[in-house]
Amino acid sequence: MTADDSSARPDGATLSGRTIRDKSVDVLVLGGGMAGVAAALAAKADDLSVLIADPSNILGGQGTSGGVAGFCGDTVRANADFAELVRRLQAIGRIDRYDPNDDRRAYDLEQCAFVLQEMVDRRGVEILLHATALDARRDGERVSEVLLACGGTVMRVRAKVVIDATGNCVVAAALGLPTIGPGPNVQLPMSLYFSLWDTRRKVEPFLPEGCPRWDNDDDLPMTSLHLFASGKIEVKMKVVGFDAADGESLSRAEIHARRQMMGLVYYLQTRGYRGRHSVNEGRPLDTFVLAGVSRHIGQRQGRLIVGEYAITEADTLKGRRFDDAVAVGTYHHDYHWPDTAKRAGTGITTMVEPYHIPLRAMIAKGMSNLLSPGRSMAGDQMAFSSYRVMATCAQTGFAAGKAAQLAIRSGTRLQDVPIRALQADIEKGGQSLDLSDYGEYLRVLRFADETVAIDGAPTALALARGRNALTAALWADPARPADLMTACRADGAWGPPAAAATLPAPIAAIAAARLADGRIAAAIAHGQGVSLLVSEDGAAWTNVLTVARADNVALAGMALGDAAAAGGAALDVVATDRDGRRRLLRLDAGARSAAIVGDAPAAGGTFAVAGDRLVMRGPDGAIAREFALPDKQPGAPGSVIATPVGAALCWAAPGALRFMELPPERMAPAGGPAPDPKALAGRPYREFLHLEPT
Repeated sequence: MTADDSSARPDGATLSGRTIRDKSVDVLVLGGGMAGVAAALAAKADDLSVLIADPSNILGGQGTSGGVAGFCGDTVRANADFAELVRRLQAIGRIDRYDPNDDRRAYDLEQCAFVLQEMVDRRGVEILLHATALDARRDGERVSEVLLACGGTVMRVRAKVVIDATGNCVVAAALGLPTIGPGPNVQLPMSLYFSLWDTRRKVEPFLPEGCPRWDNDDDLPMTSLHLFASGKIEVKMKVVGFDAADGESLSRAEIHARRQMMGLVYYLQTRGYRGRHSVNEGRPLDTFVLAGVSRHIGQRQGRLIVGEYAITEADTLKGRRFDDAVAVGTYHHDYHWPDTAKRAGTGITTMVEPYHIPLRAMIAKGMSNLLSPGRSMAGDQMAFSSYRVMATCAQTGFAAGKAAQLAIRSGTRLQDVPIRALQADIEKGGQSLDLSDYGEYLRVLRFADETVAIDGAPTALALARGRNALTAALWADPARPADLMTACRADGAWGPPAAAATLPAPIAAIAAARLADGRIAAAIAHGQGVSLLVSEDGAAWTNVLTVARADNVALAGMALGDAAAAGGAALDVVATDRDGRRRLLRLDAGARSAAIVGDAPAAGGTFAVAGDRLVMRGPDGAIAREFALPDKQPGAPGSVIATPVGAALCWAAPGALRFMELPPERMAPAGGPAPDPKALAGRPYREFLHLEPT
């Protein structure tokens, strides 16, 4: 049955006319990979039935059947279900410890498959393994039914919402909807995973007839070896020239890949491998034998939907924000050259800023109950190379499940789901949509160095970060001494400087901080007292409080960057009185008052601007790392805040504000040399023993 021949045969019949089994569910999830599993877990509730179907005999998709066995993307900030998966694997020592600078977090794929099975089954989701979607039918803009083959059973499934997490848009393709399938030598290449085990005695290498023979590392297909504490070596081998979205081509890819694998095993046993990602110091693996091959070849790319929005390369590089954000991408571009099997420099691995993924990117154009999260989402190929990884798929799948749940309960089209309610459900499930929470993952690759052209030399300066990575610089310009000047960074770029507010008298000092609700607050000392201003976007500021005196204590200055939310409408600011004492001043917009509530604690914080350096202090208060600030003039103001990356700071330079954001790894050890940029760039891909007991 296709979209165009629904009347060719009677309902409930196959080609032979045999009666098929009927099934009705609230949510049908096709594909049991990380996106599909996350979707099923998120959609299931006591009042909603969910069915998940996958062609393999286990759940996990590319992460289990495809042999990948390593999470890429931020594994700490996905959602509660993904965190539970990680927790269970940690409990049995079957996942590597978290290191924010490791590109890949290895795990035991068989144990992962079992944990996923138990999580899904015990949640009450019906699981169909050995199940493939054969066809689909639509009724207007809705998928009305999907034809499945499950082992020897053919069934017709009717669902209120269909989530296609197959990575191949099988439903969209069956309905004749437009899809994007780059095809061989254009789509990102496949990889075959296999494992070698150490027999601890010499083995007799064997090269089967018809399998390739290579003479040196440069001629090999792109190869990566990972050594596990158990003695297993995992091998990833690149395969090009085939189309993962075409069944016949995919079949030929499997056959070709296994011949290629036999040649590579022979090479490793007889010559060893000394290239990038090698083991055993490059010596021949002459005691190792082939022990296992993934259930199917690993597929990076198949088909993508034509969605209501397509994520772009620019979106990922600029940290784009969306009003209908439902997930966050954090992984660098991972564009493997699609037309050569050799490593050839690997490909393009440009780092991204954490970026929003909008709900529209997983809604196929023209359909109101079909979602395609994970590897089927709409986007250009470079953006796809970032959001295709498993931790991000877990986020998009979770969002799809919650969207399906809300659409069914509210009786609406997916396009009409109340987005604020959906976002609240997603965040309640442990998946933050605030871009300011992200940046720690692969922080060693993150470094911003930007300038904002300004007039004059600021006499006071503060930096703050609000929700969704909105960064605001606030300063006083001596040519306009009562004007609060601001510039904001959003979507990867700084806006022009502007006068945000005019104070009653010339500005003496500024302190700024993020409030609990994500707004930015600024406390400003001026000639007539203190004012408290707040802003949602960093451009428009509201004066919520101005007081002339505070318990008869006149302010001589304010500690820059020491503002902190005190809860409710109050803000605590560290102020310096005329005697030079640090006092804690509470500005209460609700009571419209300001009062000294005690002495301020000793100056703290991990990072500080000291002269022409950024310094990082250790737990003992001593300087542990430092970074020289270019163009920092003696006595010029500077401000620093802690971020998930490490530190964000700005300082006054001639004719400009200079802004940087950098991780601790880019700072030199106190009294030591500056880090080597090349070594930093290679840090995420370091070699170490996987699943080593701790």
